[in-house]
Amino acid sequence: MPRTTYPALQQYWWPLAPASLVPAENPLWALLNASLTPGPGGVLPLSVTVNTPDGPQDWPIMPQPDAITHTIDKYTDWKEFNGGAPRLIDVFATWISNGKQDDTPRTPPLTYSSLKQTVLKPFGFAKTSEDFPILFIASMAGDDGRRPGDKGTPPVMPDHVPAHFWATSQIFLTYPAGVSGHPAGTIAHPPHLLPGEEYYVSAVIGNAGNLPAGRVVGNNKILVVCEAQAFNSGMGPVTPPLPALTNLDVQSTWPLYEQFGLGTGRYDIIGFRFNVDWVIAGLKQALIDDGTYLGGISAEEWLNDGHPCVKVLIRGGEPVGPYTIDPNAPPTFDSNPRTERHAAQRNLAPFLIPPLMGAKKIGWKNFIVGQMGSGANQLELQHTLPAESFHFYLAMPTRTYERYVAKGGARGFEVVSKVANKPFPDAVILRPTSAGAKLIVAEHAKERFLGMSLGIECDPAQIKGPRLSDVSMVQSRHDGTIGGGFTLQLQVTK
Repeated sequence: MPRTTYPALQQYWWPLAPASLVPAENPLWALLNASLTPGPGGVLPLSVTVNTPDGPQDWPIMPQPDAITHTIDKYTDWKEFNGGAPRLIDVFATWISNGKQDDTPRTPPLTYSSLKQTVLKPFGFAKTSEDFPILFIASMAGDDGRRPGDKGTPPVMPDHVPAHFWATSQIFLTYPAGVSGHPAGTIAHPPHLLPGEEYYVSAVIGNAGNLPAGRVVGNNKILVVCEAQAFNSGMGPVTPPLPALTNLDVQSTWPLYEQFGLGTGRYDIIGFRFNVDWVIAGLKQALIDDGTYLGGISAEEWLNDGHPCVKVLIRGGEPVGPYTIDPNAPPTFDSNPRTERHAAQRNLAPFLIPPLMGAKKIGWKNFIVGQMGSGANQLELQHTLPAESFHFYLAMPTRTYERYVAKGGARGFEVVSKVANKPFPDAVILRPTSAGAKLIVAEHAKERFLGMSLGIECDPAQIKGPRLSDVSMVQSRHDGTIGGGFTLQLQVTK
């Protein structure tokens, strides 16, 4: 509150007392708590004296009580947040007592300063008199929320969102507080997801419209959900939605993240808990429930050293308007982020090459192929690695090969009878015979998910530098449009 409206405040006073972990000695907690503790007759004073380590200080109660009724009845949201168990004010007190840990994102592009510096381009309304929030999950750096067919002006091209949107999306894993050697809020690039670990999923949400959104401005609640899927080229068995970081109870698994307000032309960060044990257990059960055939290994073995895909979806907060692409088809996790701004996904994983891997040792990455639309789908391997140093393989169970690939789908590939090692016992191994080879997978709607594995063989002695070209597996629909994929970041380990 400016000094002009509450002159007792002094410039050097701290809302959070740096030297105190006692809630009552921190003015911000005290002034908020005072709004929930009326005096005789339910009357609230307009200020509260806080005994801080620097001495008594007079602070205004917030939310500011009505000057006539001396109540905060009109602040229904604040009363709601403190009407059940746990109360927001009590969670705030626990946070102070536990050391005021700051786990807000602190690595660009997730920091406040970087988001503020990134200018969100105007959406391109057909009429300047129109007022709508335009919400989206960022599928690329500097995403403006535009998608082909969104009726904005001028129209945007089909390639407005990058073809490899799963690698450019602004969705990241970040470290929570308490992880040794990693400051809270920094972006994590773990080579392995180990039992007992926990991360946050941090994603950029934006409002490209000219009307604010969220309950704090009187509009619909902005609700976002996130799920983890078995590593895949488009869609795979899923966990239950991840717990939202807006839960007051840290043990709650409630999945809806609420973005309370988002101004016009603004970005913000939403977050979810990614507990490795919880995610792997959910994916294991999903693979079992879906009956996905994994070539003779268990679901647990399939997931060993796996990096699940993460998908984020806006479930509410933007009313249907003239820029809704299809009012009769609300966005789902199956939606294509290239054409649906309310959905985004991250299918990006490190692929480690040990120095002693040797030319006769194949490194494998298991993945799932889901049916996209109707008709045959297409898989294409894309990379710029030298053919003399790297060899690629594609493995699948025998029945998958015979049912969906063998009848004309393996043009540009040859079957390899002997390899140094297989990803699973029952495996047909294919090798591309030319650059740009495309594998046709027949429609498999009755068998939703197919297990496959990408193999990479190389001689580390011929590799220069620790960072190599990315390798992407791209999946396209029957009409040739890209619907998904995954990207492996090749790294030479020490």
